[in-house]
Amino acid sequence: MAYDLKSVFYLDQQFDIASGTAAGSETGKTMDISAYIDPVAKGRRSGVGLAIYKVHFDWSDTTGNTTVISTEKGGGRAAMIVGDLGFTGTTATVAQNDFTLSNSNQNLIASQDFFGPLYGGASASPGMVQELEIQMPSMEVPYVAVRDTLNLVWGQALTAQTTTANISVRLECAQIKLDAAVLNQLLRTQTV
Repeated sequence: MAYDLKSVFYLDQQFDIASGTAAGSETGKTMDISAYIDPVAKGRRSGVGLAIYKVHFDWSDTTGNTTVISTEKGGGRAAMIVGDLGFTGTTATVAQNDFTLSNSNQNLIASQDFFGPLYGGASASPGMVQELEIQMPSMEVPYVAVRDTLNLVWGQALTAQTTTANISVRLECAQIKLDAAVLNQLLRTQTV
């Protein structure tokens, strides 16, 4: 696996979270990565997976240029998940099973929680968005995707979204060769 300037490239995705997004709901948008993977090993040719080394999330206003406004009471969890969640490339409501956005989901690549400055009705840090990283791959042990769809998902927390905001993600990736045994194991585990 090569985490270097020659091999690593970036992929990104983003969408707006509408004001009034109900607590407990999830929305998401797909990312087609079929051009970067080839999960079929033929003869001496190895299969190819997409190694994801780092994931950078951002929760901002709709321009993506400033933080959410200081009166935002909403918050939630941003996550990158591999596999088909049943929606198209446009932003859509996602029907998640329990714990889909938690560490117990083997298809969860990375996740981070965001809480608005007035989340819960009182501000511990006036004007500041609070961030908490939950899960992240690493340079030494990347998450290797062999399915052709990644999903950026927003899980709205217990307080509804009060303003329209934007969730975005940037992935640091590299294509890597995989032997048949590793490829077969990854294909078995990356099912929804």
